[in-house]
Amino acid sequence: MAKSPLNNTQQTTIALYTTCDSPTPPRGQRPEQYRRIVSAAIILPPLLLLVFFASHELFLVLTCALIGLSLHEYFRLFAVRLSPVSIGMTYALAFTIACTAYSGGRLWMPPVLSLSLMALTISAIVSASPEATPFPTLLNSLFGLLFIGWGLSHFILLRSLESGKWYILFLCVIIWVGDASAMYIGKGFGRHKLVPAISPGKTWEGALGGMLSSLLVAILTSRVFAPQLSLSQSIIFGLVVALAAQLSDLGESILKRYTGVKDSGTLIPGHGGVLDRIDSLFFAAPVAFYTLDLLPPVSSL
Repeated sequence: MAKSPLNNTQQTTIALYTTCDSPTPPRGQRPEQYRRIVSAAIILPPLLLLVFFASHELFLVLTCALIGLSLHEYFRLFAVRLSPVSIGMTYALAFTIACTAYSGGRLWMPPVLSLSLMALTISAIVSASPEATPFPTLLNSLFGLLFIGWGLSHFILLRSLESGKWYILFLCVIIWVGDASAMYIGKGFGRHKLVPAISPGKTWEGALGGMLSSLLVAILTSRVFAPQLSLSQSIIFGLVVALAAQLSDLGESILKRYTGVKDSGTLIPGHGGVLDRIDSLFFAAPVAFYTLDLLPPVSSL
């Protein structure tokens, strides 16, 4: 009989995750579209209020909560696959990166990330045994740390910018319009599969429709959300954010394809889990921050 690739501690942890709350497709008799609209109407207003009016400390707590919920679903996906991951260490390091973004800003994040990689390596080495090779543990933990912890921590950096609250709203509007357009255009007109091996439902027509919609909304709303950007800068910002969002979405699709799960959870009716709802933000938030950092002031153009 083949030996399990997991040691006893890892098997116990995985059993807890799969028993308590294994990911399943959303259930219910109401139409999915109706549930999506109701969920969005309930969730979005308080989120927008928090983005604009929460103190810096409260925003840090909320960001850590979002990181924690996302990592929880991430770990459950690996539990379904019976794939090892350093759960406690990944949580701790992800929260550390978020706190670094709050207290030290962008200057301290790269060295903290380097130290985090070392800490994950040590954790994987300690958990190694003749029955459990440490590399899958290191790889699975590192992807969760980078994809979720590093990505979402950039919302703290974005909010620290002048007009940062409006940049966050600008970013979210571009992504939400692009996501919705890609879904409806893909369902209505999609004929050519984008990456069927990863996400069979995504089409080139939907992806291009979402991209164009994101660009259009970036141009039309830039005077409201980011008047300090020129038209050309708004186009650049909308383009890179839309590309990053679609790539981030595909990144989560790779994960769900690997684990064989349709939705990461059932927390948000009509949307699945937290990962399903915010997957576009994991790459888009860092890309938005560094794009704004690289764009020259309008006066210098």
